[in-house]
This record gives sequence, structure tokens and C-alpha cells, in this order.
Amino acid sequence: MSVRLRAVLSLGILVAPAGVGTMAFWTDNVAISGATYTAGTLNLKVNSNDAYATTTLAMATMVPGNTSAEVLTVQNVGNVPIKYSLQGGLTGTDAAALAPDLTLTVRAGGTRTITGTGPSYTCTGGTQIYNAVLTTTTTTDIITAAAKRGPVAATSGTDALCFQVTFSATAATTQQGKTASATFTFVGTSDLS
Repeated sequence: MSVRLRAVLSLGILVAPAGVGTMAFWTDNVAISGATYTAGTLNLKVNSNDAYATTTLAMATMVPGNTSAEVLTVQNVGNVPIKYSLQGGLTGTDAAALAPDLTLTVRAGGTRTITGTGPSYTCTGGTQIYNAVLTTTTTTDIITAAAKRGPVAATSGTDALCFQVTFSATAATTQQGKTASATFTFVGTSDLS
């Protein structure tokens, strides 16, 4: 081994102990807790009910030109805001015959008003959001999923809709004695987009 190499190696031995010693590092940590995850609840009601049967909107002895109306209040008693859609139509053995003569009008924020000598009830005020003849399909979009209403605030939010059904003033005499039933379904969602 050369003298030069021995000199370099001995220098490393002398320098190494000076740079090495006990290196004590202190440490500390913090625990994070309390992150609880609870899913929200959707709870849609109509006129304070989970299932609502209306007789106010019905017409038992209708004649051409009669109307009936009822305010249905959509309520959110869940703890998250909702938007909702609405489907509906006619059922029953005479649904196909009566459908072309029964028109549904829905007014957001409308009120039920007595008119005429029938008496007939109509929806007044508010904003008309639907007006078309009823169909024989209970899944006909009245308020589409793409154009949902809302949001309706959590726990106590409401949205009043006035439903009016009109029996055509030009209904044929062959409509006498026919019967059909309307079915409407509100569908709430947490998708607020």
C-alpha cells in the first residue's frame, strides 16, 4: 500500500469520530379523532302524508266544461335538501276513452278558487308549469327528472302546486258514464344539479 493511500485512510479514521456522535431527535404526534360520517335522509311527503289519496281533485258527476282543483304541497321533512320530479296519468277500463277529454294543468304557487255555478274549482295565480291532456301511462313526465323542481329546503321546506283537471267542453255524449282514475307520483332526489 502506498504511503499516500495510507495517509488518506488514516485521515478518514481521525475525522470520522469527530462527525459521529449520538444524535437524539425528539418526536411528538397528534391523534385526529371524532370524524363521524352519517348519511342524510330524504323524506318527501305530500300534504303531510307518505301516501295521499285525494277526493278533492275527483269529479264524480262531471259534465263537459267542469273543472276540479286541489293544492298539493310537496314537503321535505328529511335532513338534506331535495329536488323532485313528477309523473302521472290515467288508469282504468275507460282511461283510453276519457284521456283525450281530460286536461291537467299544474301551477306552481297557484291557489284553488271556486268559479262558476257548478261549482267548479280552478287554479289561479302562480306560474303554469304544465298543461296537457292526461295520458293512459302513469309514467308520463309532468315535471321531468331533467327539469326537477327545487331545491326544497331540509326539515321544513315546502313547494305548493295547484293541480287542475278540466273535462273538455266539447266532450262527446259517448263519454257519459265512463270512469278513469288518475295516479301521480312524486320522486325526490338528493341530486341538486
